Amino acid sequence: MHEVSLMQNVMSVVSRAAEQQGGGKVSSIHLKIGAMAGVNLDSLRFAFDIISRGTVAEEGKLEIQRVPLKLHCTGCGREYTPGQFSMTCPSCGSSDIEIITGREMQVDYIMMEDQECREGSP
Repeated sequence: MHEVSLMQNVMSVVSRAAEQQGGGKVSSIHLKIGAMAGVNLDSLRFAFDIISRGTVAEEGKLEIQRVPLKLHCTGCGREYTPGQFSMTCPSCGSSDIEIITGREMQVDYIMMEDQECREGSP
């Protein structure tokens, strides 16, 4: 279950950010997780419940924004969200594509006692 190690990394980022902001309590952590990131959200939430105990985020809330898969066709330039069973471009049929969004795994922001602390990805 790699969600545990992911959450350990997130909590490391959160702890560092809280320390830099004076050590206050964390009220919420907002993550962006791409649809293709291979992360089980229920397992990640469970890992947060366990790993946050005894930390500045113990009473905080974990918010997760799922980022949909979005592709760019290098053949015709179209940007699109693929269908359930096909990643090929719906305009030209090309499979020469680039992923624009959908692989993200990052701490978007951390809310602390009436202040917001921006931080990069874990």
